[in-house]
Amino acid sequence: MAVVRARIGDFPVVLASATPSVESRVNAEQGRYRHVALPNRFADAALPKLVAIDMRRHPPARGGFLSPVLLGRLSENLERGEQSLLFLNRRGYAPLTLCRVCGHRFQCPNCSSWLVEHRFRGQLVCHHCGHSETRPDACPQCGTFDHLAACGPGVERVAEEVVARFPEARTIVLSSDILGGVRRLRLELEAIAKGEADIVIGTQLVAKGHNFPEMTLVGVVDADLGLANGDPRAAERTFQLLSQVTGRAGRTGKKSVGLLQTYQPDHPVMRAIVSGDADSFYAKETGERELMRLPPFGRLAGIVVSAQTRAEAEGHARGLRRAAPVAGDIHVLGPAEAPLALIAGRHRFRLLVQGDRRSDIQAYVRAMLAAGPKPRGSVRVQVDIDPQSFL
Repeated sequence: MAVVRARIGDFPVVLASATPSVESRVNAEQGRYRHVALPNRFADAALPKLVAIDMRRHPPARGGFLSPVLLGRLSENLERGEQSLLFLNRRGYAPLTLCRVCGHRFQCPNCSSWLVEHRFRGQLVCHHCGHSETRPDACPQCGTFDHLAACGPGVERVAEEVVARFPEARTIVLSSDILGGVRRLRLELEAIAKGEADIVIGTQLVAKGHNFPEMTLVGVVDADLGLANGDPRAAERTFQLLSQVTGRAGRTGKKSVGLLQTYQPDHPVMRAIVSGDADSFYAKETGERELMRLPPFGRLAGIVVSAQTRAEAEGHARGLRRAAPVAGDIHVLGPAEAPLALIAGRHRFRLLVQGDRRSDIQAYVRAMLAAGPKPRGSVRVQVDIDPQSFL
């Protein structure tokens, strides 16, 4: 929007990023943007040494999520009086709670997602619609007491492991769930910057834009987390996020390190991060986008049809598909259930319109909607040109 506004007003825009999007890189390479490179950190501070920890070779202890390698470096940092950051982009205590006796899984009644356990609050919460319920002592399916198991880690669970291992350390958990809101968060960030914390455990909230002078170690608890979500931008976004969060270390010039716990150390994203060869990574991503005619080499439009019943949503989506005009440079994929097929009690089907870079995809979608069935009852149609999310 800033670029469009600048074009209308005929004034320059500076897009500043250490990890630009593939679209911006291609625009720079093709001369649409002027590329100004700042190759060094402020005051020539050295970048952290990045190392991938192969979790197959260095697994955590039973019931834990931190490898012996990462725990050892945390201990060394504590002895030196330097700060450490543990990053996990998952709020709460655990992403899934199930019964060990009957296998019952706690799912949101309104969404096709599991309820996330927030142990600090004693709640099971849906992060999509906000539904919450008290974590029970007994399984609601079979009635067995004390057999509910938390599966997988969130930042609260990592904090529990850290406190048990390093009880003397001053530990802070930073997440959007923090009690006290923005004011409390600001105070916590100021305390970290002043050196009043030894180990910080945080979500994406701490990944970029913060300067922690005493921080010399960043440990990524689950570097693979964003790679398998079916989004065409998954690799790019994971590369950007890991680059940003490891960049919190060593900003004042102290020797620093970033450790990435991964079960896929040979994945192109992991190799690019560890080697520091961003150019090769972007070149590979750009080539794959061009081959698949994905942005910036093609145009996309997402159409999400939602309704209170699955039959309504699917029927309307199929009606739109039948009404799609025939065009040699534009194709319609779907309809298919959206990855999140149910949100807040509404069933969701998605169509994806794909065209060449110069296709008038807006006009095509307008014609498709005009020729198709009109929304009735609970049916809603949402159009997203050049979508950034595929959920």
